[in-house]
Amino acid sequence: MKKQFVILLSALGLSACGSLAIMDKSEAVKAQPEMLIKTDGDLWGLGGDGEFTLGGLYEGKYSRDASSSTWFNTVSTKDGSMGAEIIRKDNGESWILSCSGGGTSVSVGMMQFGGNAPYTCDITSKGQSVGNFTIAGEEKMIDFGTAKKEKGHIVVNGKRFDVETVHTGSNLMMPLENPLGYSFKLNGKEVAAVQTNGVLTVQWLPEMTQEQRDVLAVGAIASALSWRPAE
Repeated sequence: MKKQFVILLSALGLSACGSLAIMDKSEAVKAQPEMLIKTDGDLWGLGGDGEFTLGGLYEGKYSRDASSSTWFNTVSTKDGSMGAEIIRKDNGESWILSCSGGGTSVSVGMMQFGGNAPYTCDITSKGQSVGNFTIAGEEKMIDFGTAKKEKGHIVVNGKRFDVETVHTGSNLMMPLENPLGYSFKLNGKEVAAVQTNGVLTVQWLPEMTQEQRDVLAVGAIASALSWRPAE
């Protein structure tokens, strides 16, 4: 049995000019101020454990792990987990994330079967379950290794947003296999974007209520700090 522990970092996503690829966003979201997610963990500030701040509005700590195992170059098992506490700085309100994902796949020649289990986070506040974050790839029996688009949602206290990965960006001639970030939509309209390629940033529309911003902040941490094994 061959076992590897893999650090999953964002793809560099560099263009031919060597510049950083910024994920595609709607013009409305792109016009909003960028809020940095700053981390102090090891491995260039991210790593397995650390603390974070989000735009001076939220702070917290996280712990992550990812591993993959392969038997006979055929059967692969991948596991990822992440725990985080998000605290709103102005009133101390907090949310706890407990996330996991992975799956077992079987490779036959150029084809891969399975291994696309959802990445899910249980969200609690004050000891009570208040929602969840879920994202997964398309339900396909056969995976030919194309761009790994994922879709899902986040819901907290009844406030829900759809979430999907973004694989296109500035200065790119074609979509990347790994995402540049995540788009959050409400009734089909993009209302927030989380860039995860090279730098971690969050932007959301000014008309979002404080309750909606809280949900988007939790979703930003759930997506930006998710840690899953590399393929």
